[in-house]
Amino acid sequence: MEQLTTYKVTFKETTDEWLFQYRESDRVIHAFFNLKGVRVLKLLHNVQFPGTIDEMEKWSQYKKIVTIELVINDYSFETFWTKYNLKVKKDASQKAYEKLNLVEKIKCFNALKKYDDFLAKTGQAKAHLVTWLNQKRFNDEY
Repeated sequence: MEQLTTYKVTFKETTDEWLFQYRESDRVIHAFFNLKGVRVLKLLHNVQFPGTIDEMEKWSQYKKIVTIELVINDYSFETFWTKYNLKVKKDASQKAYEKLNLVEKIKCFNALKKYDDFLAKTGQAKAHLVTWLNQKRFNDEY
């Protein structure tokens, strides 16, 4: 299987979020995902799309307007099951998780800390993972 390097880019002003995946073998873009926002058309129009890892790393000079993070590549159910940390209804949770596309899985990972903080603040009980996934609560604003 091809090794990929994944970067998440967030624009500070608009909070647009993009995910770029590059092949390790030739350092060329493999996939691009628009997690949140609409600026991608402007990026393509201005011919600023980072097609290689080297071009992505040059974006670090724009740290006043973007943040660039190297992202984990393990979006497996087992990893999320461990992070969610409510060990009930595993089989049903796994089925619901496997129905999600990559962008939704990434959103799950990104939303989890905010969800846990929200629960701590409000004192609410944590939803079973299968419920949280089926109701797409990873899209909620906590």
